[in-house]
Amino acid sequence: MLKVVNSLFRTYIGRYRKELFMHYDDPLRLQQAVLEDILSTNRSTAFGREHDFYRLIKTPAAYGQVVPVRTYEAHLPYLERVLRGERRVLTAEDPAWVSTTSGTTGATKYLPISNHAVSSIHLKGSWMSLACLYEKDEEVQVFSSKNLLIGGAIKGLHPSLHLPQGDISAVIIQSIPRIMRSFYIPDLELATAVNYEEKIEQIAQLAAREPGITTLGGVPTWNLPLYRRILEIHGGDNMLDVWPDARVFKHGGVNFAPYREQFKRLFPRKDFIFQEIYNATEGFFGVQDKEELRTMLLLLNAGVYYEFVRWSDFQQGGLEAAVSLADVNTGEVYVMLITTVAGLYRYPMGDLIEFTETNPYRIKILGRTQEYINAFGEDLLRPEAEGALLQAAEQTGALVRDFTVAPVYIELSGAGRHHWVIEFERPPDDLQRFNQLLDQQLMEANYNYAAKRSNDFAIRRHDLTVAPAGFFRSWLKSRGKMGGQHKVPRLANHRTFLEDILARLATIEKK
Repeated sequence: MLKVVNSLFRTYIGRYRKELFMHYDDPLRLQQAVLEDILSTNRSTAFGREHDFYRLIKTPAAYGQVVPVRTYEAHLPYLERVLRGERRVLTAEDPAWVSTTSGTTGATKYLPISNHAVSSIHLKGSWMSLACLYEKDEEVQVFSSKNLLIGGAIKGLHPSLHLPQGDISAVIIQSIPRIMRSFYIPDLELATAVNYEEKIEQIAQLAAREPGITTLGGVPTWNLPLYRRILEIHGGDNMLDVWPDARVFKHGGVNFAPYREQFKRLFPRKDFIFQEIYNATEGFFGVQDKEELRTMLLLLNAGVYYEFVRWSDFQQGGLEAAVSLADVNTGEVYVMLITTVAGLYRYPMGDLIEFTETNPYRIKILGRTQEYINAFGEDLLRPEAEGALLQAAEQTGALVRDFTVAPVYIELSGAGRHHWVIEFERPPDDLQRFNQLLDQQLMEANYNYAAKRSNDFAIRRHDLTVAPAGFFRSWLKSRGKMGGQHKVPRLANHRTFLEDILARLATIEKK
């Protein structure tokens, strides 16, 4: 039976492989089709009438001139009308869900989303990621056994729309076609339960008894504790002792580089596939199509039309200086503007990306627009900090579980500096040498940092606080940010997070 299912699945996935090849052969055509579909479908909505979508259907090149860039706050007047039950405001389709999102920093954002949008964006992205797997290895048997789901939470009904609301990962899980649900564990109720700690324990107990798991996925920082718990229950040296047929781990949400070696030890087989995906509440944007490249193919057929603003322009408020996909350059740092079938129009995502290629269009994520430090003119970005940390850890035998960095401002008594708080999976063999190497690697990674560090001119060597095991997870919990959708802020150009973290650490030390 399973052979028949996989044979049928391989046939079905062929349609997505054809679209995958179009990303290589005719990418701009895919994007043009997405924009035309959005304009045509939503031309009679309130938003479409206000912005003359009827005319833009004939002249889509004028889209960026007619429709202004809109942040979430600027979308709110329209979103609130939808959330009050008004129809045909942003999209022609009625919402079936309310997806919620909130970072470490602030209030919950509510994004109504239709079944059509879930299918066109998120499920389409999932199918495209599977097409990439089959392109890599046609013998991959995704449905030869079970696949493990770890989703966010469905958090009851929205008070006015009376539709289920929750994390987009939970919405996606709830939207899996019925015919395919028997191939996943746990069941939908447990996979989307609210209490994350209880959910993880129940999933661990269930998964430890399941002999056949093929595909796994999630945020690495949240999956590692689950796998450790499964090994405690089941026994064994690695996850292949539990699931001999495990073949794929699909990951996203955080930079995988600091965790790669840990996962390789957990899944020690040469043909094991680690596939990065770029799936957010607002859209499914990218998938790693070539494992050896460590970059992602920008998905151009999954209900999202893209424009790009250079990071330098964005910092100066130049949102309208956006360029189309045809005009991007490699090596430039961009903020994405997205227009989606879910009803977001020229919406700036908070991620910084860089194109590594434009034939086809492949990207890497550099961090968040809020995740940088420029307190002393150093303009340190997250990949530079993460790269330096990884180098220092590798040279001292350390493994890092989580970290955050913020500035210590210049005072009359001395130079400014950065303050790192690091939670180690395995501490370095020599902490002093680790600090020296981290400082050295930061100077090699960032010219401005090195110039400011010269002779302790404006920045002296960083401070380092080592956090106890499990600290960052408990810190997130204290802020109501449990679950895979929530991550520790890596870099901050302010001390808000750091002061809260240091205060919590001081409380722990007193006990």
